[in-house]
Formats: sequence, C-alpha cells, structure tokens
Amino acid sequence: MKNLMTLGLTLALIMGFVFAQAQEFDGWYRLKTEFRGNAECLEGNEAGSTVHNGAAFMDKCKNVTGQYWKIEPAGNGYYRLKTKFRGEGECLEGNEAGSSVKGGAAFMDKCQNVTGQLWIIEPAGRGYYRLKTKFRGKEESLEGNQSSSKVKGGAAFMDKLQNVTGQLWKIEKIK
Repeated sequence: MKNLMTLGLTLALIMGFVFAQAQEFDGWYRLKTEFRGNAECLEGNEAGSTVHNGAAFMDKCKNVTGQYWKIEPAGNGYYRLKTKFRGEGECLEGNEAGSSVKGGAAFMDKCQNVTGQLWIIEPAGRGYYRLKTKFRGKEESLEGNQSSSKVKGGAAFMDKLQNVTGQLWKIEKIK
C-alpha cells in the first residue's frame, strides 16, 4: 500500500510538472489575485504614464485593453506577457524591488531578450498560479498590490516568495 501511495504521489508531481511546462494559452486573459479578488485586474500601463509612475497595477476590472493579457510561449517553459493595449512590441517586465527603474515595480517595456520578461507560470493550488521571472528566480513572485498602497506606489512588484494572497494569481479567459 505504501508503494502505491508513493507511486501515486510521484505521478501527481510529474503530471503537475508536465502541466506547468505544457500549459497552452490562446486568446486573451485577465489576471486577478486572491488578495484583490474578482473585482480587480492587473493592468499594463504606458511606461511614460503618470498613473502609478508607468508601472503595472491592480485596478477595477473594466473593459479596457490594458487588462487584456496575451500569454505567449517563449521556449523552455517560459512565457511573455503582453497587453492588447501596448501591443505585440511590449512585454511585462519583472523588476528588482530595489531598482530605481519604475521604483522597483513591474512595468511594460519593449520586448527584448531579457530575463525579466521571461515568466514561469507555476501552479500554486486551488486554481491559482505564481508568476515568477527568470531574472528574479524561483524565490520571488509577482505581487498584486492595493492601488492606494504606499508600497511601490500601489504598483505590482516582484517580492520574496511568501504565503500571501497577493502572490496568488487567477488566469481568467476572456470570452
């Protein structure tokens, strides 16, 4: 019986790994955190905007193209995150928290061959995912912030992996 349980657990882990590596996304999605709930979505911003200093942020879910996310395979299990608003030429970039660029917040930038734009979408259970970058590694996750927060000016940011609901993302297909 113990061998069957071990085999079952091993198969579940392998299937989870395969799912994480082979996840296919087609169309447009909204990104929501457990922390902010179904009423708020991640919005990609114009870099030069005065709203949240041009960083990505959580906002009331609306029918706006900055909240429509395309998740494109980038190879080796990584993805690029693009908004309909900013188009094919810009990707979400996970930043170093202490960076002077956008106050350390995540932001839309010209798509480049940089590790901050390569995202791992890792299952976190209960239908949630963690969004991690190759740049910041497995110990940091994108955190959706309260828009009015003084932390990073209310923008989304990369933070140490923690058991917090702001790092648990729902990827919801837009119909």
